[in-house]
Amino acid sequence: MSIAAPPPVGSSAEAPPPRRAHRARTMFSVPFSSPMSDGDVARLARTLDLVTHLHPKLHPSPTGPGVVRLDFDSGLFLVRGANEGEWALEGRTWADPLPQTVDEWHLSAAVAARQLDPTVALPGKG
Repeated sequence: MSIAAPPPVGSSAEAPPPRRAHRARTMFSVPFSSPMSDGDVARLARTLDLVTHLHPKLHPSPTGPGVVRLDFDSGLFLVRGANEGEWALEGRTWADPLPQTVDEWHLSAAVAARQLDPTVALPGKG
């Protein structure tokens, strides 16, 4: 009785893992206005489970003022706008999440931003 040896690594019998994009793709952006007081930061952190880094860093860092992981390949990033008091929550991914999942993330981001800026429109509501 002979036992077949497993195929060598990298052979056609073993599919390579999916490649991740080198750069993130922005799925949506929710712009809002806020002075981003300590209370505003705390509200976003509580609502979205956001990890914040608003104070100056002692060394260069690729992280923005805030981030929350949405799934293994996606995140919600708090980014500063061009002018004082302008912010956005951006959903970014290195993969292809399901459209329904992206819609849910977008709605969650808009609801959170709306707590700080009541003029934020909910997705699909114009």
